[in-house]
Formats: sequence, structure tokens, C-alpha cells
Amino acid sequence: MQSLKTIKKRIHSVKNTQKITKAMKMVAAAKLRRAQQAATHARAYVAAVEVTAGRLVRAWRDDPHPLTVAKGKPGKKEFLILTSDRGLCGGFNSNLLRKVEETLKNCREQNIRTEARLIGKKGRDYFKAKRLEITEAATGLYENLDRKIAEELARVAIRRFEEGKTGEIWLVYNFFKSTLVQEVIFKKLLPVEDLDHGPRTTDHGLPADYILEPAGYTVLDKMLRELAVSRIYGGLLESVASELAARMAAMDNATKNASDMIGYLTLVFNRARQAAITKELMDIVGGAEALR
Repeated sequence: MQSLKTIKKRIHSVKNTQKITKAMKMVAAAKLRRAQQAATHARAYVAAVEVTAGRLVRAWRDDPHPLTVAKGKPGKKEFLILTSDRGLCGGFNSNLLRKVEETLKNCREQNIRTEARLIGKKGRDYFKAKRLEITEAATGLYENLDRKIAEELARVAIRRFEEGKTGEIWLVYNFFKSTLVQEVIFKKLLPVEDLDHGPRTTDHGLPADYILEPAGYTVLDKMLRELAVSRIYGGLLESVASELAARMAAMDNATKNASDMIGYLTLVFNRARQAAITKELMDIVGGAEALR
């Protein structure tokens, strides 16, 4: 049996850990509300851009925009993978990365070449540990996350697609559904397809109440580029909200487990102390009997 001093030190250590996990849970919960609002607002904006872009694509379906047509290498896919820089967030990263690894394996089996562009330290470390090929990796983007980061990522993706270096570009991220549920999403960025055309259009596919300035095709080009930016930025915001929700849940579980451990160790401590007291009493009684 462990000594009373050892058990007491373990209880003290677990209590200190519990304070940390409880504080981390509270910090994540405080940040989550703002992150959730940002992700929700981004969804509405992306949906509006998709509808507008869809109407314009339909209007020029006889003269399709280059970003809506796969013209690059048909046997090659690129994946822009959003993970976190920090850990202690449950299965947030591992669930996504396992699905990515499975997808890359399926692509190889179909003789489809792939490139992985990773955002986040955890994704980079996972690929290195698994000895998977990394085309590019960036860390520290979440510290000062803003739209300019998404604009740069979209600019690089669009340039590679327009130059024909890849046939498809996919965005992979955790979609925030609730504080307890986050869903891994594979969203095709390029070529742009499956857009909602929206209601009430003219014979030319444009909404009856739309007046386009400048020329419609110029607007189409700008909208498709804006769609790529907004989808990437929306994915980044969804990823941040999902990470915070996963961390809050993980720290809540850790805090509860610490409480259970403290209860168990306290019981062990009390039993050990009782056994020590009983032993001392028996020694005293035995000594008294020997003196008679």
C-alpha cells in the first residue's frame, strides 16, 4: 500500500490539474460565443454569394467561366486542410486527419495524384509522424485571423487552378454544428459547381430585379473569386468555433475525471490512515500486554 505522504501528494497534484482544466474550459466557453457568432454570420454571407454566383453562372452557361470548368490535370487533386495549432481539444484534429488520410489513400488506389496544403501545427505534425507528403504547411494563422489570410489562400489556389497545375481543389475543415458535435466537411473549391441559382430569374437566368454594373461577365469573374475567398474564410471561422467547442468539452470531461480521481484517492487515503491508526493501536496494546 502507498504511504500516506505519497497519496496526499497525488491528491494535491490532481487538484492542481483540475484547476487548470477548469480554467481552460471557462476560457474556451468565453471565446466560443464570439466564434460561434462569427461562423454563423459567415454562413449567411457565403450562402448569399453562392446564390448570386449561381445566377450569374447560369446566365453565362453558354460561355462558361474558366473557374467553373476543370481544365487542369484530371488525375490530380489538392487539399487545403484546416487543423489547429494547439492541442487539448479531444478528437478535433484526429478525426479530421484520419478522414484525410483515408481520402488520400483512396486517391492513390485510383492513381490520382494528391497534394496536401496544411494549416495548423497539429496537421503538420501528424503528417510528419505518419511520413505523409506535405506540399506546404503554415502555422500561427489563427493568432490574428482575418479576411486577408483567406484572400491570400484563395489567390494561390485560383492561380494554380488557372495555370492548370491541378484538376480539383478541396477545402477540408470541421463544421460547427453544436457545442457537442463537429462534422468533418470536404468542400470542393475549384472548379466551382453545384451552386444554388435562387428563385425568380429572367429568360437569361438573371434575377428580374438585378442590374449589373460593370458588365455582367466582369461581375461573374469577381463573384467567383469572392466565393473562393468567402468559403475559405468561412471554413477558418468554422474551424475556430469547432476547436473551441471541442476544447471546452474535453476540459469539462477532464475536470469531471479529476473529481472522480480525487474522490478515489481520498478514499484510499482515509483507508490507509485508518489502517495506520489501527496498527499503532495494536502496537500500543501489544506493548502494554507485554509489560504485564
